[in-house]
Amino acid sequence: MAARPPGLIRPEDVNLITGQPTIPDHTPFDSSEIRRFDRDLVKMAGYYHTTRDLFSLVLEDRDFYLFAGQVAKAQLNAKFGGAIAGAGEVGFQFIRPMTIHGTRSWFKNYATAGWNDVFGSAAAPVDLSTTSAAFGNPQNRVLVAFPKLGNLIVPKVQEVRFNIAPTDYPVWPVRFASLTDTYLANLPYAVLIQKNAKFYMRGYIDTTNVIDATYPLGLTYALGPYLLQE
Repeated sequence: MAARPPGLIRPEDVNLITGQPTIPDHTPFDSSEIRRFDRDLVKMAGYYHTTRDLFSLVLEDRDFYLFAGQVAKAQLNAKFGGAIAGAGEVGFQFIRPMTIHGTRSWFKNYATAGWNDVFGSAAAPVDLSTTSAAFGNPQNRVLVAFPKLGNLIVPKVQEVRFNIAPTDYPVWPVRFASLTDTYLANLPYAVLIQKNAKFYMRGYIDTTNVIDATYPLGLTYALGPYLLQE
């Protein structure tokens, strides 16, 4: 059987959760977009993470990131422009805390042990359709995709549970490995939050009065102007 040309992937080969029962519509990248995607993903993995272990771990999710980019191309109705996308192009960057927390930092204080809200909450989920400046002002132009969780300090989260509206997902135990750059945990299924979607993640914290810095290790896809926002 002939191998598939580079860049052509079967969506069913990518384990992901989107909150929906069907595979999202997506627009395949053309050859120039695939070259730009691979070039910029390698550059981003290299400059953001200084050691080879995490560099490789970012690139091992290339097919998922490629599919997420094709979903973004369809939903944002724009050509893919890579890491330095123009005003009418879809680009990507690593997920920033402003988009998820509405703050400049991943660090959060947890006063009580047990289940806590980590990203958003049932009452106030992370809403990619919001026009609030507190959440980076997405204005219907943002998707986020992450197959892993990272942590900037010794992790306090032992289990996680996602809700991607309207779907609740099972509790997943997470085990963070200590790498040179960060702590990292694989997720059983990659998470893709589509345009205008809402989600939250709860985590089981193992002790009281602690600081944790769990973050989604993945990419934000957006039109160029969003990527410029400070």
